[in-house]
Amino acid sequence: MVKKIFLAALVIVALVLGGCASAPVARQAYPSGTELYPAVYGTISEMFPRARYASIDFYNNSYTITGITGYALTTPVTYDMIIRLTSSGEIDISYANIFMQDPKTRIWSRSEAFGLYNYSKVFSDVTDKMLAIANDREAFARAEKAAMADIFFVYAIMEKLTDLAFKDFIEKYAKGSTFVLEGPVSDVKEYGRPVNGITYKYIVTMNKNLIQDDSLASIISGKTIYCRLYTNRDDVIRLSKTSVIKVSAALVSAARGSIGSGLVLDLAASE
Repeated sequence: MVKKIFLAALVIVALVLGGCASAPVARQAYPSGTELYPAVYGTISEMFPRARYASIDFYNNSYTITGITGYALTTPVTYDMIIRLTSSGEIDISYANIFMQDPKTRIWSRSEAFGLYNYSKVFSDVTDKMLAIANDREAFARAEKAAMADIFFVYAIMEKLTDLAFKDFIEKYAKGSTFVLEGPVSDVKEYGRPVNGITYKYIVTMNKNLIQDDSLASIISGKTIYCRLYTNRDDVIRLSKTSVIKVSAALVSAARGSIGSGLVLDLAASE
């Protein structure tokens, strides 16, 4: 009896190890002519809400997401997931930079392998979710809108673009998106000129520091977005340079910051 139990245990361990050590999941075709970013954004937002975009090559359909987490039995695991669309139109998922947490010291250290973490199952689930979003018109539209309204996601895209691609991205994808931003006020001035056919009385300048709350996903920490907010709200004249405001506003235009890393956004307030 003991021998049978021992053999059964060996079989279970072998199955678990086999699932973890297998090659990455087979590539699956993505719907032709369908943008990739809504499927990536919708999937990661749902499955790994604390993950961050370390690098995005938007026009070449390649996304590196850091802070993907899981467990190798009881040991916490975190790693980078790379999602890309191949030239033949297939979803390809791979990994890099594996870290594991010591259960006693709680210290993270680099690992060369996942151990008992079944990454193949995770990759399969991610692929299935992406295809489900891509083939569901309503889910795709929701993810598309949410992606372009997420300043962290949009910043990660903009940061890697050439000047020409930057202009193209703003005009074709980001323009008109509504961002919710919070930051300190730099100044408030009278404006009195039209923006997109509406004359705005005031322009409020403010900034937002992009700070992540997770040290393992701090790729864009310390970078700043400078905002010029067009508004007709009379109460902004009472704002001081110590004020911190939260605004919901649509993107009118964008430019690269002239000093250091950052972006300058022109925003029209949702009155």
